[in-house]
Amino acid sequence: MRTAIIALRNKRTSRGQHAGLLLQRYLSENATGKSGYPEEKREILQAAINAASDCDVGELYKIAYQRWRSLLPSSSVTHELHTIGRLIVGLGSENVLETGIRLHHTFGMPIIPGSALKGLAAHYCDQVWGATDKQFNKDGPYHELLFGTTDDCGCIVFHDAWFVPDSESNPMQLDVMTPHHPEWFDGSVPPTDFDSPIPVPFLSVSGGFRVALTWHGPEHEEANKWTNLAFSLVKEALSEWGIGGKTTSGYGRLDIPPPPPPPSPYKGKATDTVDTVLLEEKTKKGGWRAQIKGYSQIGPIQNSDQVPGNVKSGDTVRLVIASINVREAAFKWP
Repeated sequence: MRTAIIALRNKRTSRGQHAGLLLQRYLSENATGKSGYPEEKREILQAAINAASDCDVGELYKIAYQRWRSLLPSSSVTHELHTIGRLIVGLGSENVLETGIRLHHTFGMPIIPGSALKGLAAHYCDQVWGATDKQFNKDGPYHELLFGTTDDCGCIVFHDAWFVPDSESNPMQLDVMTPHHPEWFDGSVPPTDFDSPIPVPFLSVSGGFRVALTWHGPEHEEANKWTNLAFSLVKEALSEWGIGGKTTSGYGRLDIPPPPPPPSPYKGKATDTVDTVLLEEKTKKGGWRAQIKGYSQIGPIQNSDQVPGNVKSGDTVRLVIASINVREAAFKWP
């Protein structure tokens, strides 16, 4: 029996590339309850984290993600939203590990179901926007147009939100909650100061998600405005209320990420050899201009006639700095 357990653990460590499959099929022994082996739960959660971070899985997922984006209707309103802290969708789903997580069935990557986005937006619309404008109340005309009723569908399609590749090197993180009164939760005994807290590890997510909404009603000149309005509603609900589990503890918030800080100046000297990026904008005489990669200084390549003819804008090339200050630089092709 022990040999079979060890073999199963070795397989999930060396060959596991689908986080969802690992969590559903590769538990080698009981990990929960008084007779469970707590370390087994941590090991299988770590195996899922490693699988979601695997480079080969990432390359395949990038292809699938780009294909999904290309299949979205051209009229869709879509933006990339990033987690503010951590997110966990599917925490309470039925699972042998006590804690679940919602992953894409085919690729094993985190996903936010469109039904969850629609439910959050509908409730937020009724409770928050409806408090100042009755037309957004649950029985109001605007609410029914966006979300529908039990007898009719709404005019907005809420697509599943896919995890954005490379928005986070480790999409899933090992997290923990610590219930202080576990026996009180099941109603067996009242809580006391003598109860022992039991740490419960679980998986949470950080990174970006592509949220997309599409108009699905009859053709109308105001369709795009309604779709943008619905997206504003979703974005506000995700930022203010959050989605998934543990939102009262700050989990589940998403928002548009702030712009990156401007690059700092390169503090080297003339004669340094540096990596630069060729710019599309040329000099007045048609010569190349370049920017030190990762830094702010931009300037001309003085001997542009020596630059090979097969290079193009956006290429990274190594150049020698001819002159430099905190604002600009000039380069020479070596």
